Amino acid sequence: MRRLGHLVADTVAQHLSTLREQPAYATLNRPDAMRLIDRRAPAQGTDFEALLATLRDDVFPHAAREPHPGFIAYVPSCPTFPAVLGDWLATGFNFFAGVWPVAAGPNEIELVVLDWFRQWLGMPESAGGLLTSGGSGANLTAMIAARHRATAGDASIIAKLTVYASDQVHSSVTRAAWLAGVPREHVRSLPSDDEFRLRVDTLQDAIARDRALGLTPLMVVASAGTTNTGSVDPMHEIAELCADEDVWMHVDAAYGGFAVLTESGRRALGGIERADSVTLDPHKWLFVPFECGCLLVRDPHRLKAAFQIFPEYLADVQSGHEAVNFADYGEQLTRYSRAVKVWMSVRYFGTDAIRDAIDRGMALARRLEQRVRETPGLEIVSPARFGIVCFRARPAHVDPADLDALNERVLARVVGEGRYFISSTRLRGAFSLRACILGFRTAEEDIDGLVRAVADAAHDLHGAGSAHPTRVAT
Repeated sequence: MRRLGHLVADTVAQHLSTLREQPAYATLNRPDAMRLIDRRAPAQGTDFEALLATLRDDVFPHAAREPHPGFIAYVPSCPTFPAVLGDWLATGFNFFAGVWPVAAGPNEIELVVLDWFRQWLGMPESAGGLLTSGGSGANLTAMIAARHRATAGDASIIAKLTVYASDQVHSSVTRAAWLAGVPREHVRSLPSDDEFRLRVDTLQDAIARDRALGLTPLMVVASAGTTNTGSVDPMHEIAELCADEDVWMHVDAAYGGFAVLTESGRRALGGIERADSVTLDPHKWLFVPFECGCLLVRDPHRLKAAFQIFPEYLADVQSGHEAVNFADYGEQLTRYSRAVKVWMSVRYFGTDAIRDAIDRGMALARRLEQRVRETPGLEIVSPARFGIVCFRARPAHVDPADLDALNERVLARVVGEGRYFISSTRLRGAFSLRACILGFRTAEEDIDGLVRAVADAAHDLHGAGSAHPTRVAT
């Protein structure tokens, strides 16, 4: 075991220490991927070193490197190595963290971690929750708890439930509403304002209209750092409206929530502490590996009311008042200890270092915005908010009707070169390049190099007319 473990540790260390020499992004089409490995289950075993070599040399190269300094697409995950080792320990010890009696120590670590998060957000001491597979799972768990509260066991009410969010909300919120049984036509996507935030006046009107129709408003979902632009909805105003209307206020802070550790993030997220529930993703801006989300609920008894069940085969593990069975707070009975990797990383580095890393990511986003504004032929579509910047190429004398196609080709060219991996989105219908700067390995040289790469691509491709987009290299 020690010998094989060292082989894996050396492989991971070699990978992380050579990231700058690797492409930020590589992929394969499915037919080519099907030829990578033998698809038959073997009757006889295979030498471990040979298996490791197959993964290292043939399989793993065909993937994006999320910890890469040039990976600034989507919302990346850039875990610290102590967090990786914490994950390894939790997996190696194979804790069953669903019920208290068989994992009291690891579950106490989860309670400590949850209380850290509660304190950072400023939620009351009574708040609690659990770690989840990610933000999608946390949003769904909150939706089901809110549904249980609203229906009080009367299933006929479900068809009348309505959910409200801006048109910038994460897709997992919409899916959570569907899975919770909210009719799809009752999931209200409300137009956002000029800064891509939920408009409270529009929200208030929508709730009033639905009540007049005999519908039951279930939940308002405020975004604390949207995936598209990093925008933060007006928390205090939404909280006031939800209190007046007796509607559950949920905050999806999967991306931006941990910015609360910084001074500017604390100001931007003011009012988040008033929510009924909050989604966080430690595997984003707390720098731990996938999968690690979190749901905090102002009144955790609402989770137990929705999820707790007493099967005969678990009679031996029913806890006393002070113990916590996390299986009572969500859909998972069998769950591993996600808290170990969070605890290991935070304790190893301390919150000052984590705060500085988050601040640095936001500063790099502001640098990117500044470089774009200074570069002829580029323009800002949405300014730096938290770590996200949306921009595009707009050379002089280009036909506005050709801008989307040009920027699609620019994106394919930049990503195909391999050094930088950025993504795209559409804002007010316009195709936009999008950078999300989260990883602690990203440096000023990467930001400046990205701007040069986009500007050069735009210069080279401008005037290419209707040429097909450059194929992304593998």
